[in-house]
Amino acid sequence: MKQREFEVMNSNLIVKMLAVSVLAGATATIAVAREPGLPRSERTFERLDADKNGQLATDELEARSARRFMQLDADKDGRVTRAELEDWLNRLAARRIDRILERMDADKDAAVSTAELHDYIAGLVLAADMDKSGGVTLREARDYHASQRKARAQARKAASATRQ
Repeated sequence: MKQREFEVMNSNLIVKMLAVSVLAGATATIAVAREPGLPRSERTFERLDADKNGQLATDELEARSARRFMQLDADKDGRVTRAELEDWLNRLAARRIDRILERMDADKDAAVSTAELHDYIAGLVLAADMDKSGGVTLREARDYHASQRKARAQARKAASATRQ
């Protein structure tokens, strides 16, 4: 197989794999965003471990979980109903859909074509591929996500300062 054919096949495989991960990530984020549970990262674990004993007790988990989950109690009756959960998830899904279309729908026709998906994924690879190898390593993907989180945090901070 010629080098160029291999590079094109490799590029197409990367695009397909990233597309699946983008779409799967969008769904997973909505599903677990407020549901109480155990921390997934060391950073969150350490933040929750109030007494710094390396273990999370029920009271350490419950304070954060209750605060976050009970924010969904729209009528403040001390219960989060199915309707309140559905309302919140629908709002979350609508915002996520808007973000996906803002990022991926280049021609703004409220649909993402195969070509737009390809261009979006190719742009992700280009942005994250710091060594310009034509592919993205796990380290590069993590660095890319960290830079995106930092940029979003800075934008939120700037927007907050503007509102005050």
